[in-house]
Amino acid sequence: MLQFQYLIPAIAALILSGCPLSGSSRIPVAGQTGETADDGKSAVASDQPAGKHPDEQKGTAVSETHKMADEPLSTLVSRTLKQNLQRRELSSSTHGAWQVLHGVLAYGSEFEIQTASGSLPALPYLLSGSKVNGFEAERGDKFGTSGRPGLRMAMQPSTKIGQGHRDQWLAVIAQAELPLDTEIQGRNHTFTLEDWIRQAEYDVPRNLEREFSWTLIAFTAYRSTDHRWLARDGSRYSTESLLASELQQSLTDSVCGGTHRLIGMAMALNQRKREGLPITGVWAEADAVIKAAIELAKLNQNPDGSYSVAYLHRPGWTRDLGETLGSTGHVLEFLALAAPTQTLFEPWVERSVRRLCDVLDQCADVDLECGVLYHALHGLSEYQKRTSPST
Repeated sequence: MLQFQYLIPAIAALILSGCPLSGSSRIPVAGQTGETADDGKSAVASDQPAGKHPDEQKGTAVSETHKMADEPLSTLVSRTLKQNLQRRELSSSTHGAWQVLHGVLAYGSEFEIQTASGSLPALPYLLSGSKVNGFEAERGDKFGTSGRPGLRMAMQPSTKIGQGHRDQWLAVIAQAELPLDTEIQGRNHTFTLEDWIRQAEYDVPRNLEREFSWTLIAFTAYRSTDHRWLARDGSRYSTESLLASELQQSLTDSVCGGTHRLIGMAMALNQRKREGLPITGVWAEADAVIKAAIELAKLNQNPDGSYSVAYLHRPGWTRDLGETLGSTGHVLEFLALAAPTQTLFEPWVERSVRRLCDVLDQCADVDLECGVLYHALHGLSEYQKRTSPST
């Protein structure tokens, strides 16, 4: 069983992992404002007036924190999500698939990008074969008697342009709940989402990093948790075997404090429970690890409502709003997907939601690194779905 000491984060490693704690050294610290240059990896804050409080526009010093504290939480979350969708822009000519698909993760079909033809829904734009650096459907192996080719996406780790983790793009698109017959246009062939899933199954032995977080998300969105298949090495794999592998990995050495691994486990476990299948063996181990991580998030939460910059291991606070956004956003994202519904209504979780909205408000005019920004917004989006499903 995964030992809880694996929840100790390696902050230095995270900075190099492709999912950094903050997008710029010039992100403001608490109580300050500032700007960062758009480096092609940031979500650019536009000059639209949406979201500006009238008193702020007039130059009147008003405590946004106090105003937000009086606002109903569901209203605050909805407003924060809407403002960041409207006020921040990505462009097909400037940004890569890494940035665009993080936006899709947070907003699904609502997310749009600027193109030569104007603002267009990002996901159909990508799948239609329109040019976005880092997203190009490639022919994989041939399957079945028809010899239909699978679809594979190239790995481009640490580029902040292409896919940084195995099956990362597939997992994001799976969370948009597209059907398996959805078409994906390659250079010389039209694939389907089924072709992509089939190739990912066949390529499991190529995952030398043993990082199956995103693979679990994608597979359990479209396959039973009892699913088994034959891969390219001639071995038979299963959803359960991938989960068992994840339980053996150190969260200490994993990106973003191990929150991505925990999310992969949680989403697989959620599907298992929906199917009404037994929570025994590795499923019971995963359930115990997730419950322990939820308790550690609560135990190490800061008094201001933010989650520890050391993620799930020990208390840790900083004045750097970028680091606060990164850790609090990722931990809330995990909680919103993994915690029981009643837990999300507990005061400690609600405080963290308010704090995250407050940080996003303070960074409203700052160009933020897309991974940090959109994982935080995805956390808010999933929280909203669970607590205010009619919103």
